[in-house]
Amino acid sequence: MIRAGLKAAVLQRRSTRSYTGEQVPEELIEEIVEAGRHAPSATNGQKTHFFVVRNAEKLAELKTVMTGVLAGIPAEKGMPPTLLSLIERANQGEVDVTYGAPTLIVTTNEKGSMNAAADTAVAMENMMLTASACGLANCWINQFLMLRDAPALKAFFAGIGVTPNLAVYGALSVGYATEPLETAPLPRKGNIITYIR
Repeated sequence: MIRAGLKAAVLQRRSTRSYTGEQVPEELIEEIVEAGRHAPSATNGQKTHFFVVRNAEKLAELKTVMTGVLAGIPAEKGMPPTLLSLIERANQGEVDVTYGAPTLIVTTNEKGSMNAAADTAVAMENMMLTASACGLANCWINQFLMLRDAPALKAFFAGIGVTPNLAVYGALSVGYATEPLETAPLPRKGNIITYIR
């Protein structure tokens, strides 16, 4: 049986896309990142490097950089609808892919590491569940993985300390939701289970 607290965190976690400007206490962020650090990793390599961005000026700079990167992508038939929507919005004005969260945790891993994606993904999951257990809104931000080689975005990440041997794999926005969080479990329509007994 899953422990009650963990089960509640799993079932109530939602991807939140609207945050108040209120900053999260540092001790809660430390708890979240520590959970990410304790995620399993291939051969216990522990190669994930976490960059915790809480500086409002840096987050505003990131918004500007991402808007420019997205506006510079030509919209093409066959692109994912979410990317097309972001490109269109960027051409109309600023786009904030962090949804106004006051804290952004960027996960990176060594370039060329065969298990980098898996290692960072389990760290992200640990952090999301911990944030949920702390009553904090959060959302996995995947646009950085898709666009991490754009020169302006690479320059931004270099500016916060991401060295050339590291690649960005994802980021987690963390903060307080503008609306009360829905905690009732959502029905599952996919993720089929097959037992072979």
